[in-house]
Amino acid sequence: MNKYQFSAKSWMWDELDKRKELYTRLFAGQSVPFLPVEIRIATPKYTARDYYESAEKQLEDSLESARLTWSLQDKTDHIPALVPDVGCSCLATAFGAEYYMGDDADQTAGIKEAPITDLAAQIEQLSVPELRQSKWLAEGLSRITMFTQAGSGLLPVSGLDAAGGLNVAADLLGITELIMLMVDEPEALHKLLSIIQETYLTLIEAEAQAAGGLEHMTTTDFYAGWAPDGYKGHCSDDISAMISPQMYREFSAPYNAMVYERYGAGGLHNCGPNPCQQEYVAHQFSPRYLDLSEKYSMHDLPELKKSLRKKAFLRFGSEYTDPDVIVKTYRQYMELLAPDVILIPAYTLADIDEGRDLYDRLHPIAVEYASRMDFGFA
Repeated sequence: MNKYQFSAKSWMWDELDKRKELYTRLFAGQSVPFLPVEIRIATPKYTARDYYESAEKQLEDSLESARLTWSLQDKTDHIPALVPDVGCSCLATAFGAEYYMGDDADQTAGIKEAPITDLAAQIEQLSVPELRQSKWLAEGLSRITMFTQAGSGLLPVSGLDAAGGLNVAADLLGITELIMLMVDEPEALHKLLSIIQETYLTLIEAEAQAAGGLEHMTTTDFYAGWAPDGYKGHCSDDISAMISPQMYREFSAPYNAMVYERYGAGGLHNCGPNPCQQEYVAHQFSPRYLDLSEKYSMHDLPELKKSLRKKAFLRFGSEYTDPDVIVKTYRQYMELLAPDVILIPAYTLADIDEGRDLYDRLHPIAVEYASRMDFGFA
C-alpha cells in the first residue's frame, strides 16, 4: 500500500451508502429519522505554510484526519473527504495577483497588492486567462488528482478554495475600490464579474476532470461537506457580509447563479454576519443550504428561521470543542429553529473517544429534532 493511499474497508462502503442516502433525502426535503451531526477528528502535524509548500504534507494530514474520523465508525454522520488547498486567493493569481506569506505560519496567504488600479481603463484589456499560467492553480489541479487517487474511491475531494465573484474582485481591486465601483462604475464591475465567473466555471470544469468526474467531489468549491448529484454547485461569498441586500441582488446573485445553473443549486458560503440573507434564497437559482460560521452567524438565527423556511437548511462550522457547551448550544438551536429550519453542525475534535461520547449525547437531540421538523421545500 502506497504511503499516500487510503485503506478502505468493506464496512466503510456500506456505511458510506447509508450516510449518502441520509443526505440525499435531506436535500430532497424528505423526512429522516434523525438529522446529521458531523463530528470530525483532526490532529494536524503541519502548518498552513507547510501545506502551501508541500502537497505531500497536506495530503498526509488530510488522510490522517479521514482515517481518524472513520475510526469513529457509526458515531458520526460526516462523510470524510480530502481537501486540497492552495489558498483562498488562488483564482486571483490567474489575473496577475501575487501571494505574500505573513509572519504567522498558520495564516493563509494574502495578495501583495491589487493588480487592477483603474478598472474603467483596464477592463477592455481583460479576458478569461489561461488557468495554468497561475502556478497556484496548476498546483491545485495537480493536488486534486493526487488526492483523488489517494482516496481509493471512498474519500471524495473538495474543489479548490477559489472564491469566485466578488471575493476575487476584492483581491483584484481592493475592498474600498470594489465598494466604490458598485456605486460609481457598475457597468465596468459587471464586465469584470462576468470574466471572473467565466474563469471560475472553466476552473470547475478542469477540477472535475482532474478528479475523474464530478461524482468524486464533495462540491464544486472548497467545502468538505458532501452534496448529492444535482446539488454540487457551491459558491463562496464572504463579501455579502458587508454589502446591502440590493447590492447582493445586483452583484452577487446573478454570478453565483452561473455556477448553480450548471452544477446544481447546492451551497452558499459566507462566514457571517448575514445582512443579505433574504436575497440568498430569492433568486431563481437559490442555494439549498447555507454554509456558515457558527461564530459569526449564530446571532442571525432568529431571522434565518424566517428567511429560510421551506427554502434552505443550514450547515454550521463550529469552533466549539467543549462537549458540554456543544450539547447545550445544539439543543438551543433545535429549540429555536424547529420545526422550520434544519441545522447540521460540524465539530472538529482531537480525541476519538471524546468524539464518540459527544455523538452519543447529540444523537438523541438529533432524533428529537427530526421528529419535530416540518420537512419539505417549496
